[in-house]
Amino acid sequence: MKIALTITELHPGGAEKCCVQLARHLRERGHQIEIWQLWPTPPVGKRQLIEQLDQWQIPWHSGMAQRARDFTRTCRWLREQWRAFEPDVVQSFLFHANLAAAIALRDAPALLFGGARVKQPEWVRQRLQKFAAKRMSKLICVSQGVAEHCRVQERIPTERLMVIPNGVSLDPSSLEDKSDWPHFGLPANARVLLFVGRLTQQKGILNFLQHADKCLAELPEHHIVLMGDGDQRQQVQASIGRSAYADRIHWVGWQADPRSWMRRAECLLLPAVYEGMPNVVLEAMAEGIAVITFAVEGIHELLGGNEAARHQVAACGDFPQFLHHLMELAKNPSLRKMCGQSNLARASSLFRLEDQLSRYEQVYLQSLQQENA
Repeated sequence: MKIALTITELHPGGAEKCCVQLARHLRERGHQIEIWQLWPTPPVGKRQLIEQLDQWQIPWHSGMAQRARDFTRTCRWLREQWRAFEPDVVQSFLFHANLAAAIALRDAPALLFGGARVKQPEWVRQRLQKFAAKRMSKLICVSQGVAEHCRVQERIPTERLMVIPNGVSLDPSSLEDKSDWPHFGLPANARVLLFVGRLTQQKGILNFLQHADKCLAELPEHHIVLMGDGDQRQQVQASIGRSAYADRIHWVGWQADPRSWMRRAECLLLPAVYEGMPNVVLEAMAEGIAVITFAVEGIHELLGGNEAARHQVAACGDFPQFLHHLMELAKNPSLRKMCGQSNLARASSLFRLEDQLSRYEQVYLQSLQQENA
């Protein structure tokens, strides 16, 4: 097959990693693969994914979309690119790429598969994604929660929806341990509660920081490390500055290899407002650490409904319960270990990366076979 993968950008992130991993898997299976991103080439320091593509000799192309007015021109660019490439299958990831691909492939014979990786809260995006889905053979959702949202809120027919969960590599040997607590002002043996994610409203970090002083007052040996960047960075830094425990809350910015940091943390914190199936939780599970999260989309599929999950998952928006789980796990090493072992077992048995990537290939082949029957 000739397969065109398209995505909004190739800055390192969960969807972007999935796109690149899928490209490599399909290439190794003998298919002809190229990637198109709508945005320009990532800046220096955030080119890890395109460097991997270069290493694997997978061609990639960058558009020049930087603002809304560039969208129409970017769709024309995609259409011209794909006329030359003549793909059998186009797989898009994320809202903007879904919409651009649906427009660019108008009247083209290629099969289009979209990717829904998060619950879209804005009604305008819901309407536009419904429009794009009419052109798709399938809209592939990362969790049952996202698929249900697409069915109910976006009114996408059930027969156009399917679920392929995220997957995670379980091989820690490929990761170099680069975490350096002292470099960021922490003791070398710091007991760390780690947040990894974009500093945006979706991730709920400002809400969590309102409760950070209470946590740290009861946990005198612990530090909170915030890893990531985003449009709330200045607000996060200001919130840290107002804390009575500012010397124990550390913003370390974006880091290339968060899993090496997870390996040395006690727990991962995810106070997100909404999700799809958070890759950061899967990565923490693969490192065998506990997670403290709200019951956002994809979490019950990841953590299950066992005893360990009951100590890690709070009802959405219930900060008292979230903080109770945090205190309980921080103070109880045996419980923390049990949760980490349960998480690793589920990641190993249910979310192996190669298993999930193989499902994409299977649905492409089956759909082409049905199309040509």
